Amino acid sequence: MYNVATFGVSFIALVLSALAAWRQHHQARSQSALTTILEVYFRDIRDMDFQRDQTYVVTRLGTEHPPPTEGGIAALPEQAQHAIWNVAFMYESVGMMHALDMMDSHVALGVFNFRITQVWEALEPYIMAERAVRQAPFLAFFENLYLEARATPPEELYRELGLRTIGGFTPGGG
Repeated sequence: MYNVATFGVSFIALVLSALAAWRQHHQARSQSALTTILEVYFRDIRDMDFQRDQTYVVTRLGTEHPPPTEGGIAALPEQAQHAIWNVAFMYESVGMMHALDMMDSHVALGVFNFRITQVWEALEPYIMAERAVRQAPFLAFFENLYLEARATPPEELYRELGLRTIGGFTPGGG
């Protein structure tokens, strides 16, 4: 009887220790993820150079510099290369954080949805040209993020969070 009681107490202590460790790990990971998200948003997304490059990629890149048939992104002028790298790697980072569960879907797909779609569609021919040069995957996290953004209307995510509009309705439906 004594061994059963000792085993029971030990087992309970082990379970409680495991739960405490899991909770501590979860809190540390959440705090780290929040720090990363805030850094991306406040340092990178709001950066004037990033904003300028993103606007350039979306509005002028395709008309000023059609996608190269050979040489990939390196075949473009330096300004175009810089804009592509700056913007593409930003969304690659967001895609990576999302895929590794460091950034919640509500943030990755809800907040950035419109720009993810817009930027990917502007850059896709350049990315494919670069993949042909490398003969390897390139910006795979960004592509995955784009596919998820296309499949997940932000209104769904907003509704899940209980966000409302001024009229008191959840976006996308009453």
